[in-house]
Amino acid sequence: MTKRTQPWTASLQDSVYALGAAARECQAAYRAAVIAKGHVDLDRIRLLDGKVLRRDTGYTGEQEPHLAALSRIGDVQLNNQHALERLYEEAARAYAHGANWAVQQVLSGAQPAHVELKAGPDGRYVFAAFMPVLQLDRYAKANALEAARRTYERCLVAGFEAEGIADQDYISDHDAGQMHESLDVAEGLPDAAYAYGVQAESAVHFAINTRASRE
Repeated sequence: MTKRTQPWTASLQDSVYALGAAARECQAAYRAAVIAKGHVDLDRIRLLDGKVLRRDTGYTGEQEPHLAALSRIGDVQLNNQHALERLYEEAARAYAHGANWAVQQVLSGAQPAHVELKAGPDGRYVFAAFMPVLQLDRYAKANALEAARRTYERCLVAGFEAEGIADQDYISDHDAGQMHESLDVAEGLPDAAYAYGVQAESAVHFAINTRASRE
């Protein structure tokens, strides 16, 4: 049986949707890790008082096994949480930039079958510093799309500001406060990127349909 070739419009939309699905999987895994970490909160759990003596060559030390176990579990889960957060951020940004790229290509008259994203030698995606503004005439969700882009950009800028302050040889109390405020904003980057991806994916459909009606 001859395999039917999928039109570029369908495969491009599948490509964007797959990026969104990847971001959602990473988002769910990260959020589950946050919840799991909360289950071993030492301020919430009542620690048992029992102790053991740990004997080593020429040394005997005292240890509270319940506290030690919870501390080790917490460390493992915290590392896992941070790793999944980085994975979620990369996947969400790939979704955002990929959908944005797809809209630009359709608007320019190109017919890409799949989203193209740059990657570095380590295999991780390489993103442009900022997201291009999409010019979509008569698009009902244009304002929401642009608002999502600005939120994403604000998170990026906050991250750059925090890094800049952290790299200073001397950090004043005022600078430290500003750095923490910027870090609070920058923490929203993965969610902001995902939210933009959702908006941009809808814009992909609009751009394709609008172009098809003109052709």
